[in-house]
Amino acid sequence: MQDLSEDKRLFFGIEIDAPWPDQYPEGRLIDSSSRHLTLAFLGNVSFAQIQKQLTSFPKGSIKIGPVGKCDKVIFLPNHNHPRVVAYHIDWFTGEKNLINLHRELLNWLEKNGYKTDKRDLLSHISLARAPFETKEWEKSFTLLPILAKAIHLYESRGNLQYEPLWSCSFILPFEEWPHTADIAFLIRGENPTQMYLHAFLALCYTFPILTPYFKKIEVTDFEKIVSLLNNKIAKADAEIGCPLKAISYHGQMREKEKGMFEWEMVVDV
Repeated sequence: MQDLSEDKRLFFGIEIDAPWPDQYPEGRLIDSSSRHLTLAFLGNVSFAQIQKQLTSFPKGSIKIGPVGKCDKVIFLPNHNHPRVVAYHIDWFTGEKNLINLHRELLNWLEKNGYKTDKRDLLSHISLARAPFETKEWEKSFTLLPILAKAIHLYESRGNLQYEPLWSCSFILPFEEWPHTADIAFLIRGENPTQMYLHAFLALCYTFPILTPYFKKIEVTDFEKIVSLLNNKIAKADAEIGCPLKAISYHGQMREKEKGMFEWEMVVDV
């Protein structure tokens, strides 16, 4: 049971999920379940006070968790003696909404009497802290698909332990779906571009070798999504070999509710 009487070392962050590698170079690793994008660091403050204020938290306009990929490894602070290994995020969906959420959160915190850092949001995920060898991390880096799962108010408990005390979850862009044969996913999106990117993200999660082919493009027609995905699969198969055969044309895209679409994507393997 939470002790509400004491100050806690708190910060707001977005939980980031990915098909994380099994092995990393030397460093004090942050557990995969705790990897996040920091939005605002509060320091030691009263949890009881902010818990009451959370009823007016500015949740922004994000419905489905933004997706993208980690495109490079960076070291922070950016000088000769970095203390943190991080992966930079290239967002494919939701970047403007994330920037707006960050600004709204800072304004909300300031209004409620908290000191804030007004610097622009640097989209990155911290993976490890010193000691580490930068060259080893640069050598080991590979492109990685990612998605944002939820906003959390985290408590930093020391020794790289971060516990969510309050959460606001996003709708997942995809879920693996039971199927008698092959592989299937339930894909969600607000428009054709999101549906395409979320479908490709699902493929990259299952088969990470496809990640270099995961790129942001604009799609204007639902009917083109399957052919675009199959073209990417064929290109990957010709260049590096791909365990997938094709995306089936049998699934129907339907409007689950106003402005929210779903599609049962079946993958032939």
